[in-house]
Amino acid sequence: MTQAADAQPLARQALLVLGMHRSGTSALTRVLALCGAALPRHKMAPGDGNPLGHWEPRLIVDAHDRFLAEAGTGWDGIADYPPAMFASETAAACRRTLADLARREYSDAPLFILKDPRVSRLMKLWRPVLAELGAEPRIVIMVRNPLEIAGSMKRRDGWGEHRTLMVWLRYMLAAERDTRDLPRCFVGYGQLMNGWRAVVDTVSQQLGIGFPERSHTVEQEIDGFVRPDLRHHRHQADALLQRDDIAARVKLAFRCFTDATEAGTIDHAALDGIAAALTEAEDALAHMTHRKTRPMPVREADGKPEIDDTLTALMLAELEQANDIAERSERTLREMRATWSWRLTKPFRALGRMLGDHLKANEE
Repeated sequence: MTQAADAQPLARQALLVLGMHRSGTSALTRVLALCGAALPRHKMAPGDGNPLGHWEPRLIVDAHDRFLAEAGTGWDGIADYPPAMFASETAAACRRTLADLARREYSDAPLFILKDPRVSRLMKLWRPVLAELGAEPRIVIMVRNPLEIAGSMKRRDGWGEHRTLMVWLRYMLAAERDTRDLPRCFVGYGQLMNGWRAVVDTVSQQLGIGFPERSHTVEQEIDGFVRPDLRHHRHQADALLQRDDIAARVKLAFRCFTDATEAGTIDHAALDGIAAALTEAEDALAHMTHRKTRPMPVREADGKPEIDDTLTALMLAELEQANDIAERSERTLREMRATWSWRLTKPFRALGRMLGDHLKANEE
């Protein structure tokens, strides 16, 4: 259930905007910043995928990526991050780094925004850091139709749809699981794009945040920034629910999070069941691929085989990930070969091959 904030706001609050990449976290962050929440000093530069800005702390994002790389994974990992990863000395060192960076990025701002989608899966890193900073976390979880996210990820990074759906599921499950005891609210992407004022009111009321810059001038600026015509990918909820090739648990998760944006409540039992099934599917896939054994037996329910499509969805996601990486590597190689420097050094590469052939012939 959505937590209610304390009656009296604390001296310092950290507003964490969580959600999958391409789910609207950048747009919401910009809105809340214009209303008076402090942004980091060093922000990630706008890119082709988000020309209006990401509003993410660049140095903190880099620290997240270093930590994930040292742990043998990444922001795009399909498998859940193991608990031991957050109990390591590497994690302790990362927390010290994050605390130092947060002090530099936000100084002593009484209300600041921490926005990096990676935090959705790294709350176990950040909760001790925020406690050290004396900042009480306030959580906003962005909910967007994963088919819309898949379209955006395909356009930006070339991702396959099944891969996006499974990574989206991991982000949302982790964000919900690791913030259950904190003041939080759920915001739909459509709600933001169609009525940002109501969204800001919801965040303010449910999280006990008083935004200091809610003026007419600010509202006009936000009106120019948040416009329905900037929404490039649109799918009705039924488009996801009616797809036979999408795992039932992905659909159930989407229904749970959509309900949370409308009613303010969340079905913990349903989400825990989804997480358990996903972990079971990961174990089964590892059992099949690493030990070269036959698939695990299908369970029986009421005398009929219980077909769990979670494992199938996971397998498709893993295959798409491998294919996406291969295609991206091939594209990078083609681009490199097309550059002037590659063409300029072509004679030297040819000379090197000729010299190698000559030496090999002499040896024979």
